[in-house]
Amino acid sequence: MFDETYTTGLPVFRYNIVRLFNEKDGYFDLNVQTEITNERLHFLKKGSEYTSTYVISVAVFERGKTNDIPLSQKSEKTVYSTKNYSETQLNKSNKKHNYIFSVPEGSYSVVLLITDQNSKKEFKVKKEIEFSLKEDPAISDLQMVSWNDDDNFLNDYTPNINNIIDKKNSFTGALFEIYSVDAVNVSYSIEYKIIDRKGSILYHDTFKDILKDNLHYQVLKIPLDKFNIGNFKIELKVDFPETTIERESTFYLRWKDLSLNISDISVAIEQMLYLMDYDSLKPVFNYDEEQKKIWFQNYWNDLETNLKLKKNSLMEEYYRRISFANINFSVPLKEGWKTDMGKVLCIMGDPDEVQSYSFTRNSRPYEVWIYYEYGSQYIFDYISGEFRLRK
Repeated sequence: MFDETYTTGLPVFRYNIVRLFNEKDGYFDLNVQTEITNERLHFLKKGSEYTSTYVISVAVFERGKTNDIPLSQKSEKTVYSTKNYSETQLNKSNKKHNYIFSVPEGSYSVVLLITDQNSKKEFKVKKEIEFSLKEDPAISDLQMVSWNDDDNFLNDYTPNINNIIDKKNSFTGALFEIYSVDAVNVSYSIEYKIIDRKGSILYHDTFKDILKDNLHYQVLKIPLDKFNIGNFKIELKVDFPETTIERESTFYLRWKDLSLNISDISVAIEQMLYLMDYDSLKPVFNYDEEQKKIWFQNYWNDLETNLKLKKNSLMEEYYRRISFANINFSVPLKEGWKTDMGKVLCIMGDPDEVQSYSFTRNSRPYEVWIYYEYGSQYIFDYISGEFRLRK
């Protein structure tokens, strides 16, 4: 996903770019999947309806030649209308978009562009992709999927855009393809692990199978009943008689109505210390995870309702600031949101102007953050490896 830390106000959308095999000899499938949530679109009211219009364009170039004519391109305009205002504020997408390009072996640049026609804002991403069949057998990229019917998996599964999994699901899966020209009817073994951010192995499984066709679909089923929200890594190892192939991927287990910048509900509550005093938060730290979630949602819903803001907008902005602070202001032994700069950013928001002054003979480096709307400024001196608030 485009990093929400840097894209406040822009039409952030989620995407997957997955390399798959094609049954046509020597060709591959480049699969681009996208979605954008309603709350990220700009709606205009026309009569009794609210309407959003956006355009998604995908182009494939020879690697590094994005100024040339693309080898292939697809574009789609979507118009979504609703009479219900609340629909425009939901953290869900009205439609998923899927584009498949058949390409020969080689290196490519993929450019993905979304344009919000109402706000005239656009956002673009470029990825470098390489397709090569150096191994036989070979395996594709991993993609996270959801499904309901085990017996009809291939017709029932749907990709999880950006590998984001809803916490209410009881299981998820990682799908990949195995392709071979000569190894049909060969047996293989699979080992996969699910690892959390601390490096702990939360799930481990192994099994054996037989490659029955040139193109074989394989899914790794992952139960989620003992997983808390957070970021996780899949480590996959496939052992064939004469070779071993490894892949890894990440997925994000989230409650649907929480900010994607929140990966741990306990940490998110601790980060509310700039909004509430410690004594008010102290009892919440003893709640179980589900109770914390309910309390957390009620707090932000009540706050946003009282301020007549759209649902989750204030929460999204607050945790965007925390994420930005952690990325830019962290120092050894201290997360960015706990630094002086992080605290000012979380409370005051982005400064209207930043003035930076480098080291001179008579003074150490310092920065001045100016907020014209509030008629205030904050001065930070660079001391012992971090910027500390002077005034």
